Amino acid sequence: MTLPVDKQTDKLKHKCGFVAIVGLPNAGKSTLMNRYLDEKVSIVTPKPQTTRSNVTSILSSEHYQIIFIDTPGLLRPRYRMQEVMASFIQNALNESDIILLMIDAERFRSQHNPSVMKLSKEIKSKRVIVALNKIDIIKKVKLLEITQKTTELFPEAEIFPISALEGNGTDELFDAVLKYLPEGNKLYPDDIISTQPERFFVSEIIREAIFLTMSEEIPYSSAVIIDDYKEKTPKYVIYASILVEKKSQKPIIIGKNGMKIKEIGTKARLGIEEFLGCGVYLDLHVKVRKDWRNKDVYLSEIGLGRM
Repeated sequence: MTLPVDKQTDKLKHKCGFVAIVGLPNAGKSTLMNRYLDEKVSIVTPKPQTTRSNVTSILSSEHYQIIFIDTPGLLRPRYRMQEVMASFIQNALNESDIILLMIDAERFRSQHNPSVMKLSKEIKSKRVIVALNKIDIIKKVKLLEITQKTTELFPEAEIFPISALEGNGTDELFDAVLKYLPEGNKLYPDDIISTQPERFFVSEIIREAIFLTMSEEIPYSSAVIIDDYKEKTPKYVIYASILVEKKSQKPIIIGKNGMKIKEIGTKARLGIEEFLGCGVYLDLHVKVRKDWRNKDVYLSEIGLGRM
């Protein structure tokens, strides 16, 4: 890892700036951010479109502070929630000093979709770094072809083949981010790793458990609301509601004899206990909120109010 040096005085300069991590769904954005933070800040599942809001994480050292913004996947909005997600991405692009574009090398053909082509035009005035992710599962010949095509699409960008999962190439990518990071003083104390509150992470861990447990449309048509959150000794006491869009989805997520909701609750509780470092009592209930993804009142309730 290369530290910023003032060539005239040979003194280390402090750098600070915002880095927006953008890309199509399931490109590995959250995996990369978690690797750099060495913390699970963003939830990760095999399913696309897991991230719904911008997740800010802060990496601090004596010589730099990088504020990473993990964004939802680029897509063409089909309902109100996705319109809000698109506005989150735009806000991240606007406030960032560097745009780190993640491209899934395994699914490269899908990168030439309207969302990515539109992005390539919008970010011409920004410093762009491209990470070709998942190189551990593609052939070198294909990687060379992908690199050439990516250069044509983003001619001013530096391109780095990486594996966010395995760590290959991530140090070189980090050095490039550090190289282009502007000089500046720290914006946050060293012990702050995110601007999101505890409740946000708890709700995300529950939502992750839903994604890992349920299939088909259920994960995408569900949301989580923290109803009550109390720090008690020796256990935190947390009551949460899982929202679904249709009456028919409620018995599916509860399962026969309550087995599915119990499985979700167990996975979530273990994840929350690991996150908080203490015991947790978790109580989950399922509520039907018809067409919640298209209604601002419900989107605001789950923290996805329009920015």
